[in-house]
Amino acid sequence: MKSIRTYLLSRLVLGTALVLALAGVGVDYFVADALDRQFSANLVDRLQGLGSLMFQVGDQVEFEFSDELMPEYDREEAAGYFQVWYEDGSLLERSNSLGASDLLVELPVDAERHVEAVVLPDGRPGRLAVQRLEIHHVFPEEGPARPRAQSVTIAVARGTEDLVAGQRIVYTASLAVGVGLLLLIGCLAWVAVGRGLEPAERLGAALDSVQLASLPATLDVGEPPAELAPVVEKTNALLGRVDRALEREKRTAADIAHELRTPITEMLTAAEVALRNGHGEGHLRETLASVRDISSRMGRSVSTLLKLSQLEMGGEPSRTTRVEVGQIVSESLRGLAAVAAERGLAVRNEIDPTTTVEGDEDVLRIVLTNLLANAVAYTSPGGRVACRWSAAGAGWRLEIENDAPDLTPADMEVLAEPFWRKQTSRTDRQHSGLGLALSHALAARGGLELRLDLTEGVFRAELAPLQVAADAEG
Repeated sequence: MKSIRTYLLSRLVLGTALVLALAGVGVDYFVADALDRQFSANLVDRLQGLGSLMFQVGDQVEFEFSDELMPEYDREEAAGYFQVWYEDGSLLERSNSLGASDLLVELPVDAERHVEAVVLPDGRPGRLAVQRLEIHHVFPEEGPARPRAQSVTIAVARGTEDLVAGQRIVYTASLAVGVGLLLLIGCLAWVAVGRGLEPAERLGAALDSVQLASLPATLDVGEPPAELAPVVEKTNALLGRVDRALEREKRTAADIAHELRTPITEMLTAAEVALRNGHGEGHLRETLASVRDISSRMGRSVSTLLKLSQLEMGGEPSRTTRVEVGQIVSESLRGLAAVAAERGLAVRNEIDPTTTVEGDEDVLRIVLTNLLANAVAYTSPGGRVACRWSAAGAGWRLEIENDAPDLTPADMEVLAEPFWRKQTSRTDRQHSGLGLALSHALAARGGLELRLDLTEGVFRAELAPLQVAADAEG
């Protein structure tokens, strides 16, 4: 279907034409039939009229007919005809229009009246009515001497040209009215369809005017009809999603630019210093090592930011399997053992290495690794880190605690925002401030809830399935 307008107009006009054609056929049939029956009834009336002009005197039948009163039976063109016979077949009277011709017709034996189509003496198509009548004496005598009533047969015929002309007028009028109605309905349908499609045209114009640089909150199309309301609603929802996606893309690009600005400057500075002062192999190795570390940090930051963007857009579905969460915690702590030892931290893992849960292994691994790395990196030197596990029925809860004397309750409101770092740790170039933001997004994607709490200088991160977290709140 290339055009709704063309489809609707063609169907409306064709449907109307079909209805009008059927109605016209019906009207023509009934009107033509009525005219035909009326014509036959008129012939019978003429029979009755001629019969009323006869009376019997003695044994003879008198016929008081006047050509002046009924001139149609005396003219040469478009004439009418009649003929009257006695019972024995002898002629009583006939119209002058017959001349020497006769109306040859036989009345069925068991019928008093008969009407049929005939060819008139002058060659015209016509119709003939014949009837048998009894003519009584005008002054009847009583007794055996009373004359016997005479029986006569009357035939009347006339041309059907007037009937055909009337029927042709009905056909022509029906056709003219049908064509006129079809044109009128076509014009009205054109206007109605145009008016009906105006909301769709407004919607198209509104969509054409949409600019990516400034997406509207909703399309300005007025009050849409009921049929287009779902389309407008879904389009507005789509615009909202596109706007949010564009905002995420802009924020991701800005975040990447923000995060890469400092390491790029560091790399440029290291390269310039090496080019200016680096003559020994040892100095060049230090510069390359520095460039390697900076590049690694840049790669982690970009990768994390892209991961956050994908999570916000809902691009990665969660895959639930049996996860050895105790083994993940043990492996992560082993990888952080050197840093913990260097900072003099007391790390206590109370989670059995054989502990398993149902969840997304990739999500749990990234979240737990980030939480443990954050605890080891930001615990004050000589502080403690503790990992605990608790289970109740099908639910479970994992807690990671660490000393955080520098954090304040106000910091908790912005702690999980991207790039946020405590002022005293701004000089720490190994962290970008994205770990907790990524952990929050991943936890939500994996059907988990991550809660952060600060109580009397102890920072606590609690990870649990959403249902368990909801039950705890209830």
